[in-house]
Amino acid sequence: MRRRRTWTMLLASAIFAAAPGLAQAPLQRSIDQYNLRAWHLVDGAPPDIWALTQGGDGFLYLGTGAGLYRFDGISFEPVVPRIGRFPSRNITALLADPDGSLWIGHFDGQVSHLQGGRVSSFGAPNAVVEQFARRSDGTIWVAMSGPEGGLFRIGPGGIARVGAAQGMPAGRASSVVTGRDGAIWVATETDIRVLRPGSTRFTPVTRSLYRVRLAVAPDGEIWASGNPADAPAARAAGIRIAPLAPGMHPPAADRMRFTRDGALWRTLFAGGVLQTRDAGSAVPSFTRLTTKQGLPSLVAVPLLEDHEANLWIGTNLGLFRLRPVSAATALRVDDSVLGGFELAATQDGTVYAANPHNLYRARPGEPLRWLRRFDQGIAMIEADGNDLVVSLQDRLVRLHDNSFATLPTPALPGPASTWARQGNTQWISVQDVGVFQLAGPRWRALPATDQPANRLYAASGSGGGTWFYGQDRLYRRDRTGLHAIAGDRVGSIALVSEGPAGTLVGGELGLARLEQGRLRALSDSRMPELGGITGIVQAPDGMVWINGVQGLVQTSKAALDAAFADPHAALQHQRFTAADGLPGIAQQGAPKSTAVRGGDGRIWVADNVGIGWIDPARIVHNPLPPPVAILRLTANDRSYADPRNVALPAGTANLRIAYTALSLAEAERVRFRYRLIGVDRNWIDAGTAREAYYANLGPGSWRFQVIAANNDGVWNRDGATVTVTIAPHFYQTWWFRLLAIGAGAGALWLLYAWRLREQLARTRARAEAQLAERERIARELHDTLLQSMQGLILRFQAAAYATEPGSKAQTLIDSALDRADDVMIEARDRVLALRRIAGPGDPQPLIEELARLLAEEGLIVTVTRDGPPLRFLPEELEQILAIVQEALANVRRHAGTLLAQVRINSGDGRLRIAIADQGRGIPPAIAQKGERPGHYGLKGMHERAAALGGTLEVRRGMPIGTTVCLTVPR
Repeated sequence: MRRRRTWTMLLASAIFAAAPGLAQAPLQRSIDQYNLRAWHLVDGAPPDIWALTQGGDGFLYLGTGAGLYRFDGISFEPVVPRIGRFPSRNITALLADPDGSLWIGHFDGQVSHLQGGRVSSFGAPNAVVEQFARRSDGTIWVAMSGPEGGLFRIGPGGIARVGAAQGMPAGRASSVVTGRDGAIWVATETDIRVLRPGSTRFTPVTRSLYRVRLAVAPDGEIWASGNPADAPAARAAGIRIAPLAPGMHPPAADRMRFTRDGALWRTLFAGGVLQTRDAGSAVPSFTRLTTKQGLPSLVAVPLLEDHEANLWIGTNLGLFRLRPVSAATALRVDDSVLGGFELAATQDGTVYAANPHNLYRARPGEPLRWLRRFDQGIAMIEADGNDLVVSLQDRLVRLHDNSFATLPTPALPGPASTWARQGNTQWISVQDVGVFQLAGPRWRALPATDQPANRLYAASGSGGGTWFYGQDRLYRRDRTGLHAIAGDRVGSIALVSEGPAGTLVGGELGLARLEQGRLRALSDSRMPELGGITGIVQAPDGMVWINGVQGLVQTSKAALDAAFADPHAALQHQRFTAADGLPGIAQQGAPKSTAVRGGDGRIWVADNVGIGWIDPARIVHNPLPPPVAILRLTANDRSYADPRNVALPAGTANLRIAYTALSLAEAERVRFRYRLIGVDRNWIDAGTAREAYYANLGPGSWRFQVIAANNDGVWNRDGATVTVTIAPHFYQTWWFRLLAIGAGAGALWLLYAWRLREQLARTRARAEAQLAERERIARELHDTLLQSMQGLILRFQAAAYATEPGSKAQTLIDSALDRADDVMIEARDRVLALRRIAGPGDPQPLIEELARLLAEEGLIVTVTRDGPPLRFLPEELEQILAIVQEALANVRRHAGTLLAQVRINSGDGRLRIAIADQGRGIPPAIAQKGERPGHYGLKGMHERAAALGGTLEVRRGMPIGTTVCLTVPR
């Protein structure tokens, strides 16, 4: 039966996705279009759930016989006020206020108000709180049953009974609701009364039975449980009486609630839950929900539809949820329906389904209905225009205009697995036998190719006679025979599909497409959702549906084009599984498609445990980003519930933070990311984990942030945060660190000063020792060596006088005396140098004194200076003076001139000394080699310059003379 469309809703508020640009009225879903899930006592659910509400924070709150609980879709947690306590643990009514507070009704008639962790309570009548209602002005109305029950109002002055002065009779009130116009409707023991806007008194509108329940429909109408005989009078008064299913007795309902699609749900005094679709029609549809469908108990009381359109039912043995899903199961394997399903869709849009003996049919917009049972097993069904071809064990049967007729063909070589027709030519595939073509009076077998003939299949349906496949090979047939298609492999091929997205091949290991005569594959190793493909549907709008072992994948031609073009691109898609209402996963082992498209656009699939369908125009999408909450922070074995800003003592190093997201549709698929600002540089992808742990934190202020995405990947980017401040130990404070830095710097300075003083003392002692040694050596040279040499020279002089003038002996003695004079002069110079270098200073005074001494011996030395004085240590001055002295000695000995110049330059902070003459010049070979064979003067000068860390250059003058340049860095 075609479902009737009821109340129109705006697309923005509908829970069902519609085609772009179209606004559709919500369909009233059958129970088959819900995902059913129960939480039993063993799952942590509390017992005796009497009330349900969803708070502004997103939590589901449960009023139970064991107290107040909250539920985030994963775990149940008792709610304990921080200030005050509940007057009773037995809670029978709940109302979430827009200000975030919670109104709580108790079995003993008391009312509690929980706000900000503080609880306050009102009165203690001998009654039972049944229901709350809130008016737009903030007034809370309370219906109470029991001996002292009635209607109560909570305002700024507290709680007060509404009595006769306001038009309310004495006695119990079983239900109270607020209409869209602000009217307050109340069910009493005998009638239903209303307080309309602007009025001060309740007026009766229709009679009622005891324990009548009220509900507000999506269109604003007020409905009541009651006797259908009162329906005409109630309708005249503006109230609708809920219809009763056969066998039910009024008022029947313990609680009533409409879901936003217009379906009426009732928990029954007789047990279980009743769904009524098209409740206002002449022939409503009833469906009973009992423990057979997974309800934890027949004792069901509260009903609640949350923000994400999930319907929650509380029972005395647990909690039950009905979540709207995109798909529906039309046929499921059970004791009477065996597996092994076939699907076919004819040109007129009719979908046929078959299991081994039964044939089913679903015309566009209709459910799947049983059509016929065959004595022989059904091997295959296939569409032929508007007709259906059924393969039995030994013959083919055609369904035409609701009548079956056997096709006039020879006996089949076996049950046909696929069937196709091209003009007057028919093709069949027989499993483990091969492919056959009907040629005249017999079936002619297709000869073997590079595949064994018994492993070959012909494509079923419109592609038959063109495409053939065997194991992982695809063949195209033309007049010359079968031709293998080269390219990528996708494992054992199940089907070939042609449509707007091209020629697609579904296989065990992926999806392939024919491109330029070759197969290009998207393997399941790259895209796991494309594994075990046995069904493909290409819709006219370019959408592609792929049925595989990972579920039913919805993608598009554009997405496939992008994935085939870029080997690194992900396939944009949406996947539907059993959690979305499908009966399992794609049926495997079939040589033809397990997915077809009906005339109404529904996609039908044959899965391993049944047949299901999905309407692309009404795919359920959850657009609500989930509220995120930080449940508790644990540090140093202390727990902080619902933390916002937490100050922790010094020494805290480890944190454990528990968080959640309030998406109750599929809490198991909610994903999280978190970060601790100051520690984590990027977001940490936590997957479905709901706890973060940090170790070795130091003192300071840390901000933890967590965000979450719902089951459809919609992110709450704001998330939740908590600021944690860890106090420092005294040695971790800034002032202590500053003092420590100062003390450390002072200690380092003292150490440096002591070290510097120690080094200076050692240097001074070493210099004093060197000076003392120099003076001792000078004294020794002067007092012993020079005097002895002087006496020896005098003896040689006396010997020279005693020899014959002009003789060879006199000549030798005179030559020895000249050499002795040179040695004396050099020794005297050394003694003078040792004497005059008494401390650090500039080398110019020493060079000038050396020039004066050399002038006495006939060498005129001119000393010039450019730049400030520099300070050198005594040992450095000794090396510099020795180099200058050696250079001037060479001028005196070898240059053949009595003039020399010493130019000192210290303008750039470095010492440069140039000794120049205008003599005969140094031989080029000696200048190039840097020394004269058998002489060590030049070599010693280079060694002394290297010891100073400087350089020495000896070059011929231009055009005559020699220049010696010494450079010493400072």
